[in-house]
Amino acid sequence: MSELTDFAEAAVEAARAAGAESADAYCSASQETSVEVENSSINYCAVIRDQGLSVRAFHRGGMGFASVQKLDLEEARDCARRAVAMAKATHPDPDFVALPNPSEAEPVPDLFDDKLAGLEAGVAVEWCARGIEEARAVADDAVVQGGVSLSSGEYALASSTGILVSNRATSVSIGFFVIINREGEVGSYFEEDMARQLSDFEPEDIGDKAAREALRQLGARSVHTARMPIILAPLATMGFVGSIIGAADAESVQRNRSFLVGKEGERIASEVLTIREEPLWPAGLQSSPWDGEGVAKQPRALIENGVLTTYLHNSYTANKAGVSNTAHATRRGYSSSVGIGASNLRVQLGDKTEAELISEVDEGLYLSYAQLAPNSVTGEVSATVDFGFKIENGELTHPLSTTMIGSDAFELLGGIDAISSDYREEPGILLPSLRISSVQVASEE
Repeated sequence: MSELTDFAEAAVEAARAAGAESADAYCSASQETSVEVENSSINYCAVIRDQGLSVRAFHRGGMGFASVQKLDLEEARDCARRAVAMAKATHPDPDFVALPNPSEAEPVPDLFDDKLAGLEAGVAVEWCARGIEEARAVADDAVVQGGVSLSSGEYALASSTGILVSNRATSVSIGFFVIINREGEVGSYFEEDMARQLSDFEPEDIGDKAAREALRQLGARSVHTARMPIILAPLATMGFVGSIIGAADAESVQRNRSFLVGKEGERIASEVLTIREEPLWPAGLQSSPWDGEGVAKQPRALIENGVLTTYLHNSYTANKAGVSNTAHATRRGYSSSVGIGASNLRVQLGDKTEAELISEVDEGLYLSYAQLAPNSVTGEVSATVDFGFKIENGELTHPLSTTMIGSDAFELLGGIDAISSDYREEPGILLPSLRISSVQVASEE
């Protein structure tokens, strides 16, 4: 096991010695390389090494949280004692029951890549320079923004219930937003690639793709106000699907702050929609053997044939609801406490290509990329279509301007009448196109 487990165990032992009835400790050591591009120039490059530890301590239902930006045994123990002191001073929480017990987890292959971890910052700079060149080769007036991020790190988690786990992970991402302004008309678009393994990473042509798509967005025109079908391209699907699953956060549900309150086990979408979570996918972007509290993760359907199968629970919300823990606890680093979130989402494919879905629409909209996220509390949707095309007689015609969509989550979900058989795939994540049969579109005539 990693040396990091020594710090985590020492912190838990110190918390118990100081009077905590239960405690857990999370520590990590990481390195991140960031290169930023602005106005078609590389304007920032940094390599940041970070390490630290945090402790959650519980005393008579009260919780204390403390963190330290250093990995040292005595610092870890002192951090634990501070957490316990806060727990004793905190008002008891009657809904806290216990931290989770150990569970057997399946290992997930290929989360760490030695080649990726060993890359120098100069490689990321070269990728950015090439992305700028690609975009400017397509359009010499292109303005490029974006950058590259490389990260590698290790974490460990220990708890007073006997959990002791550690893991290593790497990741890399590249993305460029290209803007082209010609005679008052502006076209723009974003393209990206992400991976955990260098062999899965394709930094080539990202600038080229973003610039070519930005050119397609020139000459945008409005459409008339009406109800019509819309097709969500894979990137638009990603935002929409992610927001729906995010609303199944049990903490939000229990606080009556989600439009999915009372919907567990109910049909919330068309029966053609099935969304699976695959947290154990090899080299998956969101893969991990355990959740943020050390509970073993399991693949599952989150929406099956339109039915919301479960809310997403960590140990606190599961105990509060008196249900099984679904292992959806998250930690965003040693300085943050425990939240809730899903891992890799894969939308079940249909039997027609995206082109076939488009060909069946007489008049509608194609959304290349859109923030079609419902309000997490009310479910209402009011979204501007910044990247999309009008569909006429089964073909994409002109790009869209001053166009909005007004709806709500359940109308959009219930109106899904087809899912494409082709898709965009990132490691662990599968995103087809979705067609929604009828949506209110508002635009300047």
